[in-house]
Amino acid sequence: MRAIVLAAGLGTRMGPLAANRPKCLVELAGAPLLDHQLAVYRHFGVDVTVMAGAYPEQIQQGRDVRVVVNPAYTTGNMVATLRFSLPVLSRSEPVIVAYGDIVFSREVLGTMLSASRDVDVAIDTQWRRLWELRMEDPTTDCESLRLEGERITDIGSRVRSVERVQGQYIGLLRFGPGVLHSLYERFDRRVAEDARYWNTSMTAFLQDLISDGVAIHAVPIASGWLEVDNAEDLRRYTEAHSSGALAGFWSPTAAPRGGVR
Repeated sequence: MRAIVLAAGLGTRMGPLAANRPKCLVELAGAPLLDHQLAVYRHFGVDVTVMAGAYPEQIQQGRDVRVVVNPAYTTGNMVATLRFSLPVLSRSEPVIVAYGDIVFSREVLGTMLSASRDVDVAIDTQWRRLWELRMEDPTTDCESLRLEGERITDIGSRVRSVERVQGQYIGLLRFGPGVLHSLYERFDRRVAEDARYWNTSMTAFLQDLISDGVAIHAVPIASGWLEVDNAEDLRRYTEAHSSGALAGFWSPTAAPRGGVR
């Protein structure tokens, strides 16, 4: 099994914390976000490729991972970055795709590794607990997610009511053998028709696939992960970790740098 970690973003929402390093190297609980992910992948023997933008040498330093640079990291986003991973992907094996600014437990990854459909998307059914930790009003920054059985029918649009939210997308996906190559044929056609599609978001891409009749399946989880979207997220998580409250959501998977966890 191979994993692709999408870590080419500029991390501007982190402010000075990511001014001279990739966002995935910002530290949480004493270790970089990326190292927490790598510790989980190592447990399952998953081969990892990190898609980098600026400072790829920092990502490579001291880590047994393949680093591939997205040459257009200043213009695209997650979907465009994933496009550049295709040359290192085999059409004969499934692949896990993860955002570089999330961390997750062994249980979460194990659940995704057990999935078996063409496109599987992890969703947190207990998302509101985490959103209440992250922000004063958790309804101001949640997105739509509706299901029919196990299939996702609506994802990624802004909502006025949490009634349209049956879970939250966490930035962790699994694609069956050869599926990504096929999906990116669609993507390339859309870009050829309208160059602006190069900048489409991952959830918008998924919604377009759903609209085209592609089955996108939900893999429910209940906590066990965090997203570090901005500096305020990191501040709140750090405070919760110091008080012991973070353990109700996620526990560190990598040892603190220079010490033993």
